[in-house]
Amino acid sequence: MADAYLLVSHGSRDPRPQLEIDRLSHQLSLWLHQAATDDSPILVATAQLELAEQPLHVQICDFALTCAASGISRIAILPLFLVPGVHVMADIPTEVDLAASTLCNAVSEPHHSIELMLLPFLGADSTFANLFAQNRSSLPERAMMLAHGSRRAGGNAVVEQLASSLNLKVAYWSVAPSLSDTVAVLVAAGATEIGILPYFLFTGGITEAIATAVAQLTVQFPQVRLSLGAPIGTSPELVATIGQILQSIAS
Repeated sequence: MADAYLLVSHGSRDPRPQLEIDRLSHQLSLWLHQAATDDSPILVATAQLELAEQPLHVQICDFALTCAASGISRIAILPLFLVPGVHVMADIPTEVDLAASTLCNAVSEPHHSIELMLLPFLGADSTFANLFAQNRSSLPERAMMLAHGSRRAGGNAVVEQLASSLNLKVAYWSVAPSLSDTVAVLVAAGATEIGILPYFLFTGGITEAIATAVAQLTVQFPQVRLSLGAPIGTSPELVATIGQILQSIAS
């Protein structure tokens, strides 16, 4: 059983996503302690792949030292990513392997007992997808799912499968088809009301830019009502979903 959990995010110059992740970490710690069957220590921490003071593998090693001091020997690492892009499939595994190698080469005996277990990325879990299904119910029938998008082959399959199951068209912020192109297609098909479901966890620079783009599209298509949904956010449902994921996978 893993009694330590590390939530790995991309990292951002905008402080808002990290504030949400720190809040998520705190609430998840409370949830895991309440669900625990004994009084064993449970540690939850966060780390960033990019834009952090230290490389990810150093952050992992630092957390491992804290865990070792508490008698914890296994760390489950959960990437808070929604698609299997290059970061998920290459960058994070490389950093985890480097951290494991560093720990194995450490001189002090406590380091040798730390096992690093890299979990599947958050977007791969079917129960997590249910959170978007709940948000979809508040949107009009004609709607789209708007994700960041990945240039890696197959990287957007998770988005497309989820959107298809929710009867949504797909648009991406960084790759085609774009938000504006997808809105134009729906308008040409006769839509007078279009819902936009962001495939994002937290509010930040990109979601702000999306809101600006939607406002501009409202001017471009005055005959159409555009409804922009909100990112998932640190809701009790997200905390419980991640808690259940960690319990089921890391046990």
